[in-house]
Amino acid sequence: MIGLPNVTSLYVLVAFVASCWIFNRFLFQPLSAILDARERNEREAEAAYAASLASLEKAVAAGEEKLSAARREALRAREERRSEGIAVLEKRLEEANARSAEAITLGTGDIQKQAAGVAATLPERARSLARELAEKILGRKLAA
Repeated sequence: MIGLPNVTSLYVLVAFVASCWIFNRFLFQPLSAILDARERNEREAEAAYAASLASLEKAVAAGEEKLSAARREALRAREERRSEGIAVLEKRLEEANARSAEAITLGTGDIQKQAAGVAATLPERARSLARELAEKILGRKLAA
């Protein structure tokens, strides 16, 4: 007896093709689109990160340059103030030295005048002291 051909394998083949089309249409294409969008967003985020990192490095470099310029300016100003202070100090020292030299000169002159005055009166005082001493030792007045 001749029977009907077995069509189950044809049904399986049709079911497989229909399943592939349905899975492709409603699962794999949307999932692939989601994954592509996620990958595109990741690349964009990496590019934005790299750009912001470069911008940050430029800002840091600019800040460091400004800080370096400010330090140089501060050092220059400090050196100017130091040199001005040294000049003022030297001027005051010169004035003090001049005043002290003048005071020493005046003091030396006064001492020399006093020494000359004392030297002039010394012989007479020595005679008078000798006379007083002799009178005290002898117990009487001496004649001129």
